[in-house]
Amino acid sequence: MSPKNIVCFSILMLLMGSSCTSTRYLTDETSIKRQREMRSSRAGGNVGDVFINFASLFLSATLNTGYEIYSRDRAFKRITIANESNDSLFVSMVTDIVWKESGYCDIMGIALPAGARQTLLAPYPAAYNVYFRKPGADEEKLEIRTDGRFHVIRLKPGMTLEPEQKKSENQ
Repeated sequence: MSPKNIVCFSILMLLMGSSCTSTRYLTDETSIKRQREMRSSRAGGNVGDVFINFASLFLSATLNTGYEIYSRDRAFKRITIANESNDSLFVSMVTDIVWKESGYCDIMGIALPAGARQTLLAPYPAAYNVYFRKPGADEEKLEIRTDGRFHVIRLKPGMTLEPEQKKSENQ
């Protein structure tokens, strides 16, 4: 293999590996199962779109007509939760979106060590209440929407406290 091919292959593997979701820090079995179902549903939809586009391209070339790209509405968005604190954080994401009539699309039981990141699939668009806490501290709440431009939720203890609360805690 030439050095050029090795570099191209390495870059391709890095891109593919960095775009994957995982269940590494999930502890709730229902959330793990739901993440796997969403991933397979998303992959199946993407494969279907590719097949339909190739068939449409072949048909348009055969009939000498215009080619139009087919794409379904996006149903999922990949988000990353980053722990920017020096302690482990326990995170739960609660929503009112239903997943296949089997319950809400909540993502519960995320145990993030200090400095860790967890990439997840979330319904698009959806609103989530993100509850997080470090061991022995009060729970904090952050409201997010998956329809914004953000891809990373950066969490650290005390980020949702109002300035007056922080002052009273420091005294």
